[in-house]
This record gives sequence, C-alpha cells and structure tokens, in this order.
Amino acid sequence: MIKVGITSFGTDGGKSGIGSYMFELIQRFDKIEGFSFELIGPQADADYYLKGTSNIKFFPVEGADGSPIKNYFWNQQKLPGICKERGYDLLFLPAANRRLTGKAPCPTVGTVHDLAQLHLPEKYDFKHAVFNRHMLPRLTRKLNSIITVSHFSKNDIVRFCKVPEDRVNVIHLAADAQRFFPDDHLSSQKRVADKYSFTTPYMLYISRLEHPGKNHVNLIKAFEEYRNRTGKKISLVLPGPAKERSDEIFAVAKASVYSKDIFFPGFIDAEDVADFYRGADLFVLPSRFEGFGLPVLEAMACGTAVISSDAASLPEVSGPHTPTFDPLDINQMADAIEKVLASEASREALIEKSLKWSSEFSWEKTVSTTIDVFKKTLAGSGKK
Repeated sequence: MIKVGITSFGTDGGKSGIGSYMFELIQRFDKIEGFSFELIGPQADADYYLKGTSNIKFFPVEGADGSPIKNYFWNQQKLPGICKERGYDLLFLPAANRRLTGKAPCPTVGTVHDLAQLHLPEKYDFKHAVFNRHMLPRLTRKLNSIITVSHFSKNDIVRFCKVPEDRVNVIHLAADAQRFFPDDHLSSQKRVADKYSFTTPYMLYISRLEHPGKNHVNLIKAFEEYRNRTGKKISLVLPGPAKERSDEIFAVAKASVYSKDIFFPGFIDAEDVADFYRGADLFVLPSRFEGFGLPVLEAMACGTAVISSDAASLPEVSGPHTPTFDPLDINQMADAIEKVLASEASREALIEKSLKWSSEFSWEKTVSTTIDVFKKTLAGSGKK
C-alpha cells in the first residue's frame, strides 16, 4: 500500500479553480486501489474536501496558513517532520504554485497550475514579488515531478524555473459530467434568477472578483458597448467572492449607465453553478491570464455558448471553434459578444461544437494520469 500525504493549503477551501481541482481529485482518489491517502490541513478543509469519501484519512493542522509567509516557514520547518512521522511514501502538493516545501523526506509531486505571478507583477506587493521571482522557481526545481494543466504553463515552468521538460507532465482538467450537462435553459434560468434576484436574459462570468487579472472592468465596458450598439436588454451577472481590489470593479459597475442590469450575487452554492451556466445566453471568460480556465469547459458541457480571451492557455482549452478576443481590447470583446448573440442559429452552431469539444476531457483521465505520475515518481526514487 502506497501512503500519500496531500496538503490542502493554498486551495482556497474549495472556493477557486484550484479548490475545484482539489475536490475532483480527492473524490476519485477515494476509490483508487493500492494507495492510502491522507489530507493535511484545517478541519474546515476536511469538512469540504472529504465529504462523501470513506477511505481518505485526515491529519489536522490549524493556524498554519494565516498568511503566505507564515505557511512558507511552516512548509519548510513543520511539514517535513509530519511526513516522516506519518510515514508517507509520497507527498502531493496540489497548489504548488502557491505552497511548496524544499525539505520533504519523501519524493514530492506538485501541481503548478500556472505562473501568473510572473505575468501580472502589478498584482503583488514587494514581499510577494521577491518570493515569486526567486523562491518559487528554486522550490519548484526541488519537486521530484511536476504536474501542470496546460502546455502553455509547461513552457512557462521550463523557461522560468529552469526545470527539464521531462519532469513536467501536462494533465488537462475537465468538467465533471455528473454535474455539468445540458438541461432546460429557461427553467434553469428562472431558478437561479429567482434565488439570487437578478433579471433575465443574462450573460455570465463566474470568477473571484479580482482586479486587474480577472478583467471584470473591461468586460463591464464591453457589455456597455454591446448594449449601446444593439439596444438589446440583457443583464450581466458576475458571481464570485470579492478579492483583491474588488472595490474598483464595484465602482465601475456602479458608474455604468447600465448599472441596474449588472449583478454581483457573491459566492454561489456549488449545487447552483451548473444552472447558472445553463440559464445564461452567453458565458464570457475575459481573463488576462489563466493557467487553464476550467469554467470554459464547464459552461460548454452545460450546453452554453462560450467566448474567451485569447490570453495564456485559454485558446488551448477553449478549442479552435471558440471565438476569442484580446482581453485589453473592449471593442474586440464587444464584437465577439455581438457575433454570438446575433442569432439563435449562430449560438446553436457554437453550442454543438462546444459540447463535442468538452466531451474529450474527463476527470477519470485526469486522475488516472496523475496516479501514473505518482507511480513513475516513486519508481524513479527507488520506492515502489
């Protein structure tokens, strides 16, 4: 039996793309034979990630993640001792672009989702900038194996962290087919609109409210441009928790001539996410940088038309059929919105291609390939 420790630090308690990744892996690790998994983290993370599992153990650690700096020292000073004490054969770090150790007594595998820190330096203060530029690449090189979620991110890791290509494994994410599938558009729309109090029809962007990286401000401006051009009455719905500089997003929305048609439902219940997608006339992902962009596939799997920024990994994930735009060009974004919403026929044609594209990705493939990386790492270290 191979014993694997998994840290939950940096995964946002399930309230982010990395959190979704963690949840989907944990649910499927629960059924893997020949492996014993143990989650390391606070009780709140165990309550969320281990819900419904029966075979994954839990080692509680409270107060270690009060700040990134505090967790950095915990990872270097405390985590190695836990690995030795608990007898792990392998340590898995699912948020390795945020939380890393350089001293584990067992082989390590880390998922570096992206290196957005190096593409969006204005997002970080001086301390974080120093860590991102100097410590993060050094600690990344200490991983025995690296998983990343796109070829774009692999190229970044090889370039910035000076890691040999053969140590970096690209494993795409997926939309969970049990949650994200087509259903009645109007009934889904009515259910979430009634529950979260917004008007329909609507276009949608689900993301944490973070400026400037997630690019809500330019989307709001493109929404205004589309409304000015067409006169079509449609709402813009922007669910997600308020994060860095979200006050700037709220200020731009409030100043908009269409402010009454821009809605911020906040963090939405997990069971409502699919209906948000299904009920939307259009899903827009305008981000300036994504290591993967999982909502693109989730929206597609729900039978929703999608357009996307052409930044970073997004063209790789969204596929050649998806209309894209420069995230800094408001007119291009408005053009893409207008093109898709111009007719029901154009929207349906896009939806048909998107459903086929999204079906090529699956969490079963993701987990199977991840386990293969674990086995290869152990074999390379002399452990089996």
